Amino acid sequence: MSVGRESDHISRTAGCRREEEVSTAEVVEIQRISGTVRLLKLYVYDSFTFKAGQWVDMFIPGISVIGGFSICSSPHLLATERIIHLAVKFADHPPAYWVHKKCKVGDKVQLRAGGDFYYDPPDAASGQDLLLLAGGVGINPLFSMLQHFLHINPGQSSPSGDNPSRKAALLYSAQTPEELIFKDDLLKLSEKKHVFIKKFITRCGPQEMKGNAFSASRIQLEDIKTALIQLDKQKSDVYICGPYPFIQTMEEYCVKLGINNRQIHFEKWW
Repeated sequence: MSVGRESDHISRTAGCRREEEVSTAEVVEIQRISGTVRLLKLYVYDSFTFKAGQWVDMFIPGISVIGGFSICSSPHLLATERIIHLAVKFADHPPAYWVHKKCKVGDKVQLRAGGDFYYDPPDAASGQDLLLLAGGVGINPLFSMLQHFLHINPGQSSPSGDNPSRKAALLYSAQTPEELIFKDDLLKLSEKKHVFIKKFITRCGPQEMKGNAFSASRIQLEDIKTALIQLDKQKSDVYICGPYPFIQTMEEYCVKLGINNRQIHFEKWW
């Protein structure tokens, strides 16, 4: 998710927590994952860390505007390979424009992690079930959360059966099939018994429906109700990310279904 595209990212996130250290990162791979989204893979030097769901301030040489992009990879990938992924949607905003029109392998930028919207339980036993509701490129921080969830909840119970694996459900909506990013990854994750994933397309013709595993509709209250059947509703955390009207609607649905407001988390400023 690209944050702060229509106004200054730093101003909009001034009240959010930020790491003090600024780290150097090198672009090691660039992929086009949709007609409007580029995936950057960056090798991060220094002692950079982040929590699943957080974003980075990106300082790009020669560009005075500081970019804000959600990390879509897991903290485990950073810990083992020093790599993070950013999926950036095209925009005229200088940092996003640079990613799409000027960025190349070998370029170096500086990064600083931040944000109060994250999933970071101390351990699997203390964690909750997860309901993730994504609209458009709001999938980015939620995809990071889902990967982190699966890292600490691989789907196995303890030998005594006292601590069964937690479960996660992801409902993900995009305008068109092409804008449904991470499709292959999500398909593999949906094969896990403790993960429920359903995808939605809001602008889809009859031809596009053929052979595709998604619903041609918006996420409705009944869809969330079905997802909650897979989870322990009273012991679930809900994370919502997408355009603000999407966040409002999803929050209203969750409250109607009996989820306490304290269980619902979203990025208010996006």
